[in-house]
Amino acid sequence: MKLNLTDASWHHLSQDANQQKWGYTMNINSNDTLKQGRNVLLVDDEKMVLEVGKAILERLGHEVITAENGQDALDQFGHNKASIGCVVLDLTMPGMDGKTVFKQLRSQDPDLPIIIATGLSKGQVLEQFGEQPPTSIIQKPYHIADLSNKIESVFG
Repeated sequence: MKLNLTDASWHHLSQDANQQKWGYTMNINSNDTLKQGRNVLLVDDEKMVLEVGKAILERLGHEVITAENGQDALDQFGHNKASIGCVVLDLTMPGMDGKTVFKQLRSQDPDLPIIIATGLSKGQVLEQFGEQPPTSIIQKPYHIADLSNKIESVFG
């Protein structure tokens, strides 16, 4: 799979009843100023999202640790807790879902910034989390600028 780094957005190519298929392309102007970042734990069960998300975040100057499922996310966090400054967490995953991972991560670090990535509306997500809302919510498929803004707001 080749990533095309010349287009400014991620495009939805096709969708069938059993599986969403997303085509991803990415453009970050080579003149953009890269900001030094901290480690981001990127959690998603879709390999394509992990690959593209990692490429975007690295291009934005962040170190990225990826996890393909909830248990992997908790393991990665346990091994790298001191260096992880933010988590971008898919809400809907098979097995251990994002909400369960969120609760376990927050129990280990109540101040950990967690951005929920989802196709649901902000209101639907906030209803699920009640009194312990995520730091931020990003709609999938997300655009480079949106992801960059969410991460920058977390790291300040």
